[in-house]
Amino acid sequence: MRSKLRPWMAIVAGTSWAALTLYLLWLCTNASVFVGEDSFLRLMAGPGYLVAEQLKALPAEQREAHIESLQARFQYPVSLEKIDDIELPPEAIVMLEHHQPAMNSDEDITYFPLDDDTVIQFGPMWGTAETKDLLRFPVYWITACVAGLPVLFFLWFGLRARRKYTNDLNALDDCIRALARTPNVMLPAMSLEWAPLLLTLQRHAQEITSMGERLREVSQAVSHELRTPLARMRFALALLSKSEDPITRTRLQERLQTDIEELESLVRASLAFARLADAPADLHHEPINIRAWLQQEFALLDGHHRLLTLETDPPGLELVGDRSLLHLIVRNLLSNAVTYAREQVNVSVSYHDQQHLVLHVDDDGPGVLPENREKIFEPFVRLALGRDEPSGFGLGLALAKRATHWHRGQLSISRSPLGGARMSLILPLRPL
Repeated sequence: MRSKLRPWMAIVAGTSWAALTLYLLWLCTNASVFVGEDSFLRLMAGPGYLVAEQLKALPAEQREAHIESLQARFQYPVSLEKIDDIELPPEAIVMLEHHQPAMNSDEDITYFPLDDDTVIQFGPMWGTAETKDLLRFPVYWITACVAGLPVLFFLWFGLRARRKYTNDLNALDDCIRALARTPNVMLPAMSLEWAPLLLTLQRHAQEITSMGERLREVSQAVSHELRTPLARMRFALALLSKSEDPITRTRLQERLQTDIEELESLVRASLAFARLADAPADLHHEPINIRAWLQQEFALLDGHHRLLTLETDPPGLELVGDRSLLHLIVRNLLSNAVTYAREQVNVSVSYHDQQHLVLHVDDDGPGVLPENREKIFEPFVRLALGRDEPSGFGLGLALAKRATHWHRGQLSISRSPLGGARMSLILPLRPL
């Protein structure tokens, strides 16, 4: 916005300076022909005396004709006036009575006494003063050139800023077109005002591209995951239509039921992952006692109580957060730990700093290799981790990672003191 106003500000400033310069030159021109009152009266005393001496020597009827002949020699009007026909201030009348020149109230007309009833009027002076002779003086042109330099500078600056602004707009338009095709395109060199806008546009373009890539990957992964149970179901249905053995038919029906449940689980997990693509709009923050809440989460893991131990320091540790989002995070962390643990899963919670707590989920399973610790949080990534076949759909930890992000936390994996994997969850004690 500021860069857009600069050319117009320069043009307005240049125009204002030009107007001011012309006005000052006009004042200089008028000032050059202006003379102070006392100096002017002394200046006009000589011509007035000479004209009066010439007129006094002539008869009254010839004086008007002589004044008209003298008019050609003067640059300003010269005439004879009756004292009674003109309005003069009292001090001017006193000066005329003492045979001294006097000026009217506007100080543009001078009167010289000719006799007791008649005066010689010189003027008006200033309205008829000509300035063409001043143009012949070099100092006038030098003054005009010096005064005009800022005008030229402002005009040059305005045109230059306007050209730069136009070039920036064209470059910005080309850059936006390029970002629409390739988000990682090199940004052009532009003014500092445009840099934040370009960086923001590039970041949004990269996010949109990444979102499209993730959507494509998820769609491909879901399609891949659907093939196996669908193939099994198709095969079981073919066998079911041909088999007459009740035991075989029952076994095939159970397999179909298992495959249907697997498909339902995949659909639910995929929908949950898709819903977390954007920040949840209905987060409900409430005080949560960590120990009591984790014990409730343990109770939801049917048949795995013997593996779980809990440590909280201090015992009454609390945070304010969204219970449903936290349930999604911890449930997937616990499920993953229980799945791969051999004999023990330990959950410990303590202060991380004054504004955060840290929750560790440790297991004594095979652990995760350092090169796989980032991949394990990607959707539909399943690692064997010491087993022949990985289980699940590879969405549990991806869901936990994304939910942690929307809860303004951090989730990472490292080696556990128990020998397996340690999932470390850092959460703010209060909503950020």
